[in-house]
Amino acid sequence: MEDLNGVDKKQLKEDQDTSTMAVMSGGALLHRMQQPIEHKDFVEEVRGIMDINNLLDRSAVLLDLQDQPNENPSTSSLESIVDTMLNSMMSAGNETVTREELKSLIFSNNEMDMLANTVQGTIEGDGGGHEVDQNWVCSTTEVPTLMNRVVGISRMSRHTNMGEGANEVKFFILILCPTNIKGTKTALETARTFSTLFSDMSLRHALLECTTDLEFKAQIRKTANEISTRQEKAEIDMSKEEVDNEPRFLQPFRGIRDDLARRLPYYWSDYKDGVVGPKSLQKTISTTFFLYFSIILPAIAFGNLQDDNTGGDINVEKILVGQVCGGLIFSVLAGQPLVVVMTTAPLVLFTKIILLVAQDFGFPFLPFFAMVGLWNSFFLIIYAVFNLSKLMKYSSRSTEETFGNFISIALTVDALKHLAGSFKSNYNNKACELEDIQSQHQHDSLNDTLVNPLISALSHNITKRAAEAPTDLPCQRDVSLLYLILMLGTVWLGVSLFDFVKTPYLSSGKRELLSDYALPVAVIVFSIIGSVVFNKVDLDPFKFEGKFNITLVAFEELTVGAVFFAALLGFSLSILFFMDQNISAAMVNSPENHLKKGNAYHWDLVVVALINAVLSIFGLPFMHAVLPHSPLHVQCLADKETRVTNGYARDVVTYVRETRLTNIFSNILIGITMLFLQYILPYIPKAVLDGLFLYMAVTALYGNQMFERVTLLVTEQAAYPPNHYIKRVPQRKMHTFTACQLVNLLVLCVFGFTPWPYIKMIFPVVLACFLPIRHKVLPLLVERKYLEAIDPTTKD
Repeated sequence: MEDLNGVDKKQLKEDQDTSTMAVMSGGALLHRMQQPIEHKDFVEEVRGIMDINNLLDRSAVLLDLQDQPNENPSTSSLESIVDTMLNSMMSAGNETVTREELKSLIFSNNEMDMLANTVQGTIEGDGGGHEVDQNWVCSTTEVPTLMNRVVGISRMSRHTNMGEGANEVKFFILILCPTNIKGTKTALETARTFSTLFSDMSLRHALLECTTDLEFKAQIRKTANEISTRQEKAEIDMSKEEVDNEPRFLQPFRGIRDDLARRLPYYWSDYKDGVVGPKSLQKTISTTFFLYFSIILPAIAFGNLQDDNTGGDINVEKILVGQVCGGLIFSVLAGQPLVVVMTTAPLVLFTKIILLVAQDFGFPFLPFFAMVGLWNSFFLIIYAVFNLSKLMKYSSRSTEETFGNFISIALTVDALKHLAGSFKSNYNNKACELEDIQSQHQHDSLNDTLVNPLISALSHNITKRAAEAPTDLPCQRDVSLLYLILMLGTVWLGVSLFDFVKTPYLSSGKRELLSDYALPVAVIVFSIIGSVVFNKVDLDPFKFEGKFNITLVAFEELTVGAVFFAALLGFSLSILFFMDQNISAAMVNSPENHLKKGNAYHWDLVVVALINAVLSIFGLPFMHAVLPHSPLHVQCLADKETRVTNGYARDVVTYVRETRLTNIFSNILIGITMLFLQYILPYIPKAVLDGLFLYMAVTALYGNQMFERVTLLVTEQAAYPPNHYIKRVPQRKMHTFTACQLVNLLVLCVFGFTPWPYIKMIFPVVLACFLPIRHKVLPLLVERKYLEAIDPTTKD
């Protein structure tokens, strides 16, 4: 017992020593408590609107406040911000409280770099979970000697670090309230009012564009009234006993009718939103050029490929005519105008399947091709009439990303095939082998003759036989090397400019401008380098004659058997259309994009069906929604804000201009370009086009969670980012799910790239099978609660 007491005394003495050392070293204890509070209900709690009406006019608003330290070098940057705000807030001179007393209550430490009481919002993390919204922070302080409530709001000139959990603050609200005050007017209740408003992402976006304090206050008052109206409508809706409004399969035309009812009220705003509003015109112009280059160059490439495959039955001219006509019709009539339609790589593969089947059975290609297109349109209309697009509610992010990654792989494979073809034709052909032999022979001829006449004779015979070999192409190794430089240079410059917005160089407006025009600038710069700087190098030109011979297809050449056989291919093609169209639309309508006007899956399917029926009658190539153009189109029209979590920064979409103008203008530009394309095309090297393919493949990986999780397989665990699925899903389960996704992608690549056409025919069916696999097979390997955390199903 005495020994134990001795130990206790010794331990107590050590604790006392440790405590004494902590005090001597200037350390302190910090009590921190976090608790959730509800948003202010502006309908039930009348004090909310009253606070806005009474306090907002008397509040101090500081725009573009600098976070610079005061003259005193020991003053923290945060203290200088509070000093500036207090000078403006207390300028009336009605209060007797001193600045030092206020700051002693606002801050929790003597260094005055840590706010004592704050309110912040929580937001849904990237795909699930919750995290602190660091874009704004509200400081609340109760002051015993204060007579009236005082509010100050500052918009920082740049994102400012205000301490832990507030690393990227753009809006800072400072609220001071008397201690003895009515319960509905306390500092916390007042903070609830303003914090509810600043939790609205659209308000923060609008406040960024305000130029005066009056405009700033008017926007806050407007948003308060809108939130009040929304909450009142929500209460009315909740008071009703609503039935499930989702269209059923046996309710023909229900989905189409709902889509039109949802989207028609916004039809005129689809045009207005492209020109009205801050930076709207700038975004519309830059996105128009992005779509122009990202559509016309792949269309030309696919046209050349189709020309080679079909012997000229489908060529560049037909693809461009179909693109302009189909693109304009879709832009005007579609329910979701942010979706981009064009001929895609899977459609080029399917056209080759139709060609091989027609050759095997002796059918005339173009009429058989057109009949497959008509059957495809027929099946698509059936799908839309009977509301089959509702099946997309079973689509999950993993399905969309797997197909998106397949498209990225297809674009990369096409680019590498063209590069390999250039090296085979110009770098490793027979003429180059002959030059190598001759060069080696000339280099060694003197020594070989002196040392060994037999070797010299053998070398002479080898050179003679090589010279007699046929040489179809000259040896042009400079062509292949320039091809490689232009391709990699285009993707490098494009991605560098695309990411330029993340750098500290230039002003934020100029960075955003360069990022918006990344693709056009990269294409123009390296086209000039390839065709002007290296004009002596003989690059392979595109095939384009500028002759537009569009006539009706001769369906009378088909037999009855060919018509019904085309129905089989048409059904398979319709599944590809159904999946690709809906997956592209689902990625556009992703909740992360915060679109306001709703979707139109069923109606868009009808529009695509009608477009392809018309194209088929004239023997023009098919078209549907395209990846990655459609989600990239949304990104180009979006405003974003940066959020930091545990040191990791990510961009979050805050507002998207939902307009038809970009699609309309880009297709009109393509139509105008067709008139003089034969004069421009010789100045655009094919290598630049392949660089564009790689650019789209790389930028499509931004925000791709499947790609992020694949990189985690080779990432040190300590360096894992704070993503929601890392926090909520065990590591083994996460990697198991990623492995399953990789297997799905591998299967898709096997069926998509196989050289046998009859296996390629079932490629769309394989894609459709991913939906039941996700909901029936994967739960056997990964528990459903983890699946919902890592791969929630589509919300729309």
